[in-house]
Amino acid sequence: MKLLLELRNKLKAKKPSFARHDSHKKKRIGSAWRRPKGHQNKMRLHLKGYARVVATGFGSPRAVFGFSRTGLKQVLVSNISQLSSLDPKSDGLIISRTLGDRKRSLIVKEAKAKGFTILNFNPDVFEKKLESASKERLARKKTLDSRRKEKAKLKESKDSKKSKDSETKKDSSETANPEDKKLAEKKEHDKLLTKKGGEL
Repeated sequence: MKLLLELRNKLKAKKPSFARHDSHKKKRIGSAWRRPKGHQNKMRLHLKGYARVVATGFGSPRAVFGFSRTGLKQVLVSNISQLSSLDPKSDGLIISRTLGDRKRSLIVKEAKAKGFTILNFNPDVFEKKLESASKERLARKKTLDSRRKEKAKLKESKDSKKSKDSETKKDSSETANPEDKKLAEKKEHDKLLTKKGGEL
């Protein structure tokens, strides 16, 4: 196995990066590999000076096909129950990218406890990111709570001011002299009479 892995590493070091024909010339053509099919395509004809075409000779040995660099079999994991059927010595984990942070963190903890190696990301870096995200979330929550409290206090103070103003108005109307009230009523009555007289 070790010899085959070393051989694969040597082959991969020599292997060219296969790019689509004319992808370096035209922006609209992506670099993802497509087999050249044109009748006069120089790349298809394997002419000198043109890019190499994908062929079976560039492949790695079949016995180590799908293994990691360290010789572990790559297994896709999407839940914790799958870990029970795997061997940490021979299997390396690729945790599914569609999982959320909560499920992923549970799988990472379980994998660490059982001694599995995670191949598609660094578990320590992932845990640090989770911690920093949770701290940011808590800080955001605290600021929102403080803002809500401030708004509630302002609303209470405004409501209390309004109630005080209404009470003072009522008190002023109640404490007014009865003579002043009579004079005001008489003036209003006179206004009404003058309006009626004007209309007649």
